[in-house]
Amino acid sequence: MSRKNILSLLLGLMLSQSISAADFHLVTENFPPLNMTSNGTSYARNDRVSGFATDIMRNLFKENGYKVRFTLMSDWDKAYNTAVNETSTGVYSTFRTPEREEHFKWVGPLYEEDWVLLSTSDQEIQIDTLAELHNYKVGSFVFDGITDYLVEQGVKIEPAKNDAVNVVRLKLGEIQFWASSSLTAPYVAANFKVPVKPVHTFNRSSLWLAMNKDTDQKVIDQLNKTLEKMRASGEIQNMIESYNI
Repeated sequence: MSRKNILSLLLGLMLSQSISAADFHLVTENFPPLNMTSNGTSYARNDRVSGFATDIMRNLFKENGYKVRFTLMSDWDKAYNTAVNETSTGVYSTFRTPEREEHFKWVGPLYEEDWVLLSTSDQEIQIDTLAELHNYKVGSFVFDGITDYLVEQGVKIEPAKNDAVNVVRLKLGEIQFWASSSLTAPYVAANFKVPVKPVHTFNRSSLWLAMNKDTDQKVIDQLNKTLEKMRASGEIQNMIESYNI
């Protein structure tokens, strides 16, 4: 083997080892059952961060031999901006929008969710289109993609700090409908022992891992390849179903 080939081989091995040993930091917000804390607090790190999206992240990075740290923050904007500004950092789970596209490198989609309107299980009002909502109060989650979408469609929203507030308002009759995710709403409602039912599905969306744009493209490609294998094997769906969704 020539000296040039030996140098190329050594360089390739060093690059492969550096990627495998890479240390990443993943940040998120409290949004059960996707991301949450094991002790009910609004901030947690590493093993105290749970939820099925976190489980997916742990397995995904472990499969590729990457070291990863987790931080669940009380503020979504802080988590988002941390991933934008800090190298080797990613934020999950986030919508991939045109406004965000150039700020990150993307891994996913991790999973898909329906955007639904829910009511209490005993309510008999039927909704077929969003235009019918002008006579009703609709609760949603502030700074959320679902909320932004409904506002763009001309729906007047009664925003809440989190979806737990919407469950209580729905139960008390302060709102007639709750706009949320098909993955999160049933879990949150069940925790508050409020029977709810979906009455209208108005959109479907994918959620992603958004990595800092300086992340090595080879890392992104490896993560996406492994993610596809996890999806095809049913591993991701099993993780979601383990949270009784």
